[in-house]
Amino acid sequence: MSIYQKIVCTGGRKKPAKSYSWQSILHEFEAGKGAFVAVNAFNNALRVSFDDVAREGILFETIVHDYDHVCDGVKCKWFARVLKVCGFYVLSEFVGSSTRFWIHLLSDEICPLGDSMNPIDLKTNIYAPPPNVMSLYHDDLDSFMKKTIDDEMIGELGLSPGYDENKEELVKSRFRVGQRLELLNYATSTEIRVARVQEVCGRRMNVLVTKKDYPGSLPNSEEDRQVQGSGTQFWIDEESFFVFPVGFAAYNNYKLVATEEYIQHTAKITLALMNGQEPEYHIDDIRFTDLSREDVDKEKWENMKVGLKFELIDPLAQEFRKLNVASVISLCNSNGYIIVGIDGPDMNDESFPLHIDNVFMFPVGYCEQNNLKLKKPDGYKKSFKWDEYLAAENAQPLQIELFRPTPPQERLDKFQVGMRLEAADMCENQLISPGRISSIHGRIINVNFDGWEETFDELYDINSHDIFPIGWCELHNYVLQHPGRNN
Repeated sequence: MSIYQKIVCTGGRKKPAKSYSWQSILHEFEAGKGAFVAVNAFNNALRVSFDDVAREGILFETIVHDYDHVCDGVKCKWFARVLKVCGFYVLSEFVGSSTRFWIHLLSDEICPLGDSMNPIDLKTNIYAPPPNVMSLYHDDLDSFMKKTIDDEMIGELGLSPGYDENKEELVKSRFRVGQRLELLNYATSTEIRVARVQEVCGRRMNVLVTKKDYPGSLPNSEEDRQVQGSGTQFWIDEESFFVFPVGFAAYNNYKLVATEEYIQHTAKITLALMNGQEPEYHIDDIRFTDLSREDVDKEKWENMKVGLKFELIDPLAQEFRKLNVASVISLCNSNGYIIVGIDGPDMNDESFPLHIDNVFMFPVGYCEQNNLKLKKPDGYKKSFKWDEYLAAENAQPLQIELFRPTPPQERLDKFQVGMRLEAADMCENQLISPGRISSIHGRIINVNFDGWEETFDELYDINSHDIFPIGWCELHNYVLQHPGRNN
């Protein structure tokens, strides 16, 4: 059986003590069981793309750990070739040897081939093949090494020299601890509160409402997981629909819960924006330009009207297995933003802002076309049919041109039933768990979390930043939850 090597990463977060390992699943894959969603299927799982190196046949250099016990302070390296790619993990084989091993594609122990071309410190680095090869060619190792390079490596594709530079970008972040932004209240979605960045992990950040920014007594953190307290966490992607730049609420006349000083500060930002001027920000402010989105085409936006209907994965729900009938309630001042609500008696009271380029909104008829359940509006007595409902409401569907484009079939095909991935729980977003695709519905995948019944399944658009290739958590030293016990 192949060797499984744990990732080696310098810097970043402290390695978690009780994180699930994919080791046994990867060994099952060698036996012909299972499949994994490819790295290039996801929508920017990392800040830098490594799609070009996550493929079979790539050559690289890595540490031969068999010599660790006799080479104190010296790295023994040899050449290896990628045989199979499973998310961020690659099954590799030492060149000229039958020794196989699993290694994380972004481990610090993977190096570009260029390293062998440059002068190296022979006191700390040497080239040595695995022991089963060394024993055969020990007396003429130089000839074996030259022959190996000539016969098996020249003309082959190697890890690019820019690999290390791209890896350095992984530990950089657009945001820093202590910065403030505006955060949608997940329990009362008609209001926005001020929050601070507590921790950053790749594209994800832990943001919490703090006493410093809250008027009056801070809510109980045991009842409000967005509030700073003992052990509270609210992890979201940097492009999450939950977060907005400082001044968003004031600029869009949205209810803001904040100190008087902050309210006055954002009133000045709004005035500057309305006058086409550059606002004066506090050094800790996350600005509109920091969270900017691509402007929506003006001609298309003219077709956006109050009352238009669509289908929605409710991002504030407690379960994510159905879509809902929803409407545009109003248009925001910020380009591309609308206020939406789920049809029913609580539509206005439970409304919230969304940018039109999101992973929750789908055209009328999407569920029927893609074999998904559509929840009819609360209080609607009849059997639900879109044409009858639109006629009764004297409403029109949101035009297809206003939704983000459908991904090309080539990309859709990269998601197949049974493939494994890592996914953040949309109810408790600090939890990332191992899962697999149990069904596919157009651009939506149904993810079943390992060890949990299907009643806990969740739906994700393939562009969601809450799904990741396997190995994302280990790369970022983030806890990957162990499978549930329902199996």
